[in-house]
Amino acid sequence: MAGLFASLAVRRALDTLTSFLPASLVASSSSGAARAREEQDLEDLRMLERTMRRIHATLNDAEQLWDIREETTKLQLKELKELAYDMEDVVDEYEYEVNRCKVEALELSASAASNKRKHQTENEALLHDLGIVAVPEELATKTRKLIERFHEIKYYSDNFTLTDNDGERRVAPNIGSFQKTSSVVFEKSILGREKDKDKIVEKLLSMGGDNIASPIFVLAIVGMGGIGKTTLAQLVYNDSKMRESIDKHAWVCVSQPFDVTNITKSIISSLKKDRCDLSELAILQEILLRQIKGKKVFLVLDDVWNERSDFWELLCIPMRSTKLCNIVVTTRSESVARLVQTMPDFYSLNCLSSYDSWLLFKQFAFPNQDSGTPANLVEIGRDIVRKCKGLPLAIKTVGSMLHCEANETAWRNVAESELWDLEQIQNEILPSLHLSYKHMPLYLKRCFAALSLFPKDYQLEDSLVVHLWEYLDLLQSDRNDIENKTGYLYFNELVQRSFLQEYDAFRYTMHDLFHDLACFLAGEDFFRLEGKILTEIPPNTRYMSLFINCRIDETLVAPISLRSFVIFGKTGFGDFMDVDTFLLNCKKLRNLSMVCKPSMAFPDFIGGLKLLRRLSVLPPLFGFKIIRCTTMPQLYNLHDLHLNGTHAVLGFGKLIKLQTLEVYVTRYGCNCNIRELRNLNEVRNLTIYGLDNVAHIEDASKAQLQNKRHLESLSLQFSNVILDCGHVLEPKPVAVSHEKVLHNLRPHHNLRKLHIYGDNSPIFPSWLGNASFLNMTELDLQCSECHKLPTLGELPSLRFLRLAKMKNLQHIGRELCSNVIGVKGFPSLTALSINFMPGWYKWSGVVDGDFSCLRSLTIFDAQKLRSIPLALFMSVITLCLWSCGNLHTFPASHNLIELRITECDGLTELPALPSLVELNIKECPNLCTIGSLPSLLELQIHKCPNLSVVGSLPSLTTINLKDPQLKDEALYSLLNVIDHPSLNCITIICETMADLNLEPQRLSSLKKLRLCCPNLQYCHGLSDLTFLEEIKIWGCPNLPTDGLLQRLQQSLDVQKNAGVYDVAHAVCDVYSF
Repeated sequence: MAGLFASLAVRRALDTLTSFLPASLVASSSSGAARAREEQDLEDLRMLERTMRRIHATLNDAEQLWDIREETTKLQLKELKELAYDMEDVVDEYEYEVNRCKVEALELSASAASNKRKHQTENEALLHDLGIVAVPEELATKTRKLIERFHEIKYYSDNFTLTDNDGERRVAPNIGSFQKTSSVVFEKSILGREKDKDKIVEKLLSMGGDNIASPIFVLAIVGMGGIGKTTLAQLVYNDSKMRESIDKHAWVCVSQPFDVTNITKSIISSLKKDRCDLSELAILQEILLRQIKGKKVFLVLDDVWNERSDFWELLCIPMRSTKLCNIVVTTRSESVARLVQTMPDFYSLNCLSSYDSWLLFKQFAFPNQDSGTPANLVEIGRDIVRKCKGLPLAIKTVGSMLHCEANETAWRNVAESELWDLEQIQNEILPSLHLSYKHMPLYLKRCFAALSLFPKDYQLEDSLVVHLWEYLDLLQSDRNDIENKTGYLYFNELVQRSFLQEYDAFRYTMHDLFHDLACFLAGEDFFRLEGKILTEIPPNTRYMSLFINCRIDETLVAPISLRSFVIFGKTGFGDFMDVDTFLLNCKKLRNLSMVCKPSMAFPDFIGGLKLLRRLSVLPPLFGFKIIRCTTMPQLYNLHDLHLNGTHAVLGFGKLIKLQTLEVYVTRYGCNCNIRELRNLNEVRNLTIYGLDNVAHIEDASKAQLQNKRHLESLSLQFSNVILDCGHVLEPKPVAVSHEKVLHNLRPHHNLRKLHIYGDNSPIFPSWLGNASFLNMTELDLQCSECHKLPTLGELPSLRFLRLAKMKNLQHIGRELCSNVIGVKGFPSLTALSINFMPGWYKWSGVVDGDFSCLRSLTIFDAQKLRSIPLALFMSVITLCLWSCGNLHTFPASHNLIELRITECDGLTELPALPSLVELNIKECPNLCTIGSLPSLLELQIHKCPNLSVVGSLPSLTTINLKDPQLKDEALYSLLNVIDHPSLNCITIICETMADLNLEPQRLSSLKKLRLCCPNLQYCHGLSDLTFLEEIKIWGCPNLPTDGLLQRLQQSLDVQKNAGVYDVAHAVCDVYSF
């Protein structure tokens, strides 16, 4: 879309420009000519501001439209977009001048200052009294020409409405139509949804009863556009069991808007099979109530987008009078599903299997299958089906397109082309995908379009995607969002709207057609360097990504218009191309990531990128690198500098706009570059490496961290690596003690996050733990020589605390919580992690009321620790113990929900834990007994050879046993002593087990069985588990399986009508993991 990112660029430029413009010129002693120049500059800038507001409003309005067909309008929008970007350039160039003047003023002030406190005060006053900075003549000329271009566009746009109200937005017309659905379906043409239908029918028929609080039961079917939600709902609606169990049924296609009156009217019409012309909601609800009161009703609401609970509650009022009302809702949004759902889980619909996809394709591509399938087209057809990736709408569309086409060349053209390039796909699928896109807010549309920078089939991690969005400045978050929570909310919203699908627990994928949609929306502004040898880049590219598998012609240069360049991969840019040549002409770059090889000097052309805001230097292939770039201090607009702990920059003190900075402390003979932090008072995220290199205590104090009121996250790291950057003939001073360095690096009390790594002083600085740090939420301390902890429990907002690698610490006492009698420690702490404490043996001084909000406790590698204070178990719900060999007992807890224990050799018994839901025990060789766990759902046991007694587990749903020497007594206790009415999945990996007894009457809910037992010879009851949906047996050479397939045919995922080849492969899949 023409202005999707241009409108954001102009909005950002507007905010910047507005911050520079005073309401009026202050009185001054300037000459008449100088005063007139100031007035003219101010007027030009104000005119630029007004023009930008008009452009921003127009581009935003255009984004509400989807299919602009008029060529004149397209051209005008394109011109307006180009103008918006050029205006952003002018504003950023002016910002550069303003920042340059500030730096010069600071340097002039520093040379005359004698008192450092006075110097700091004068600096702040100086920066506020600069007034309007003169606009260079060249820039003033550019500004006037841009305004003239805008008036030219406006003059020649007779049929193109531009607003004259400085940014007031018009309501975009509601364009696009949707196709009404009905309940009628030709079931024989539907493939691959029989199991889905049966599961939903089973759920619906199980609802109801005499003692239910509400008769309404809602099940939502969720999935991306074109996946078959409506088709599945039609199958359920027409199922004979459903029809026999109800008195009334109705089908309504809802879509947008969610009008309760019209929906109620449609329900009445569907029930009566007659038109209803009434329009008063109260009367309509009375009529509906009379029709359904005391009856069993089944209702399908297809294509629901409403996210307002009041609308939904209003619609459901008459349904409360029924004896039973089953409602199936189809939607693309998980948010909608959660709003309406009353059953435990909504139904997520997946794409078709490859087998069903091929059958569906054949049905449309070869409708007359009696005459046989052309052999030459079968292989090509399978390639085409793979491109559709199980999306039924795409399969049917492409199959229908090819059903009259017998030419092999035409089929190959389809197989080798992008689906998006096919006219039928654009005409039939694009509107469906657009409907999902249309309902997104503008900020989410931009984030989705930016995903076009990733290649197809890329496995996306949420952190990587959020980092990209932050890099492109797409997150609408305030400055306090240092954890990028906004970005993760955006990501989850795309998942909930079915634009992204889960690949595994940590990664996500995007269907090819949604990727094509993102590329379509991003347009010519975005380009991806990947895969093949490239010799050309589109000239209008503004945002570009590079992947490490891409080979680029050495003569290739990036376009002048480029604004953002990002690298994905662990190596890359500096390894195979000349950065100076490639980016030589990119003077408009705002965001740049690059690699510098240790043998390569940092490119001086970086200093010419005056508009650069973010610079990320990726780690080189090996070693640490010092950046000696004489031009880098000229990057006055730079906001974020990421060096990934492997680079040291000299001369960063002039970069006064920096908000994110990584500093590696280096020595200049007797001086240290840490003092360059003095004037960087806008920094928010600061990491300082190599504090061992601080040569004099004055170096740390001159950094003036205590004056940086915007500083929110601070990481202080001692590396034990001495770096000398010159003056090698001068004597090297003895390094200052870590304790003194930390004492003089006291941050401002607004700090929220603090990390201290590698400190070797025996005690912490006096300011650490001071209650004046009211905003401190996160603290991470790794200090090897520490033998006593400071009082940290009086920090009122502290939520996360990590203590690690304190080899001399033996006892944690009351001093950690509070030194004041009656004051409870850690009132806000939710997570505590204590790791790598080889000498720690005692933990005392915790009283009732301490750690009142603690939910998660992790202790790792504390081999001498004898016990954990009982008071902690009053609030902790998640406990992780790893390598705590001296812990022999474990207190009973009524609150514990999740427990993970690994390598705790002294532990012999687990008590009854009534609230525990998840238990994971690994490598506890002396554990013999596990008590009753009535709420436990998931159990995993790994290498606990002496376990023999397991208490009652009535709620268990999943058992995972991985033990080479699992005792028969333990297995019998788990599977044969008590009933498991909810047990869904059993996995057993055991080398010694020879005999397994499964009792079907105790395992009535079992769906999945997985066995890997090399010596297993008998599995009693296996052939009677006819309700299984999945069996995976691997590595069991002695287990006889003759006849097993026939007895369990209905439980296996094997096509009943498949040929010999397909059955053989299905069996192979079942018996191999």
